[in-house]
Amino acid sequence: MTLNEILQLLIVAADDVGRVFDYAEIRTWPPGTLDQFRRLRLLRPSSGGLMAPCPNCLDAHTETVTVFEESDGRRRYFIPCPESLRVEVTAEMCCGWQVDVEALASLIAVSIGLHGAKAMVPGRLWRLGRTKWKDGTRQVLFATRLIDDDASSVVCHVGTHGRDIVLVPHLIPERCLWPGLVPAVIPLTRVATLSSNGIELDLVAMVETVAEANRLAHTIGGLTLTDRELNSVVRRHVKAEKSASLTDEAIVAAYQAHGTVRQTAEALKAEGFKIHPATVARKVKQAQEAGELRETLDTPSVGRTVASQPRDRGKKMSQYGK
Repeated sequence: MTLNEILQLLIVAADDVGRVFDYAEIRTWPPGTLDQFRRLRLLRPSSGGLMAPCPNCLDAHTETVTVFEESDGRRRYFIPCPESLRVEVTAEMCCGWQVDVEALASLIAVSIGLHGAKAMVPGRLWRLGRTKWKDGTRQVLFATRLIDDDASSVVCHVGTHGRDIVLVPHLIPERCLWPGLVPAVIPLTRVATLSSNGIELDLVAMVETVAEANRLAHTIGGLTLTDRELNSVVRRHVKAEKSASLTDEAIVAAYQAHGTVRQTAEALKAEGFKIHPATVARKVKQAQEAGELRETLDTPSVGRTVASQPRDRGKKMSQYGK
């Protein structure tokens, strides 16, 4: 395995609870690899107790170590084995190593020129800082295990505007997990490599991912809505369509049926049309000027309706007296 292949393996392990690299696995790595990752602080001793692989079995099963202390203070290490019952192992074989996710977050921050990582949800979400972007700045976050059952309690700390950049080890969560616009989610396994200075990220690939996320955020596919919100959006679209389909002739016909501008507007609103009384008045006036309401206005019913309001009565009478 190459160093970059091992780096990918370690990054993937950051999404896996309790993943331990034991002696049997580490001894297959190139010489000096363990020391290199320890210097980066990417690997730390396992906190789950001593475990060791069986040196006598081909499947190299891993068992819990029992420590015996001799009278002279020397320690001996044993593991159970279904074939040999009990097998002695060396102290070196008892060492297990785990990915230090806190250190990984800090290494990522340094790789993109940010100062450090601040935990927002311990062990799950870190704020790495803000980085300059072509349209201003973007907040960069690092999150792990976003496919776990409790992932929603983690992503609720991420902005709903879709402008954040969220780095994850490997697994991309479902789009429905996000409470608002889906942010740019970038797996480290696609952009991270190992260099002499530590971890480096492919910034070109990151820019492309963010650009794609921006495109999706401006489409309906970039939105994650609850059923209630989605119904609200649909209702607004329906009302807009109905408003657009309400012709001048329909408004005038409704006015002829209801007799007053206000009653006409209220009746149309009850049918789902969003219309203001002033719009009704304007359409009716246009119809009157075009002569379309002449016959109707001569009828007693409409004549009484027009004169039913004092302000209109005075206006009409003054016009008729000229």
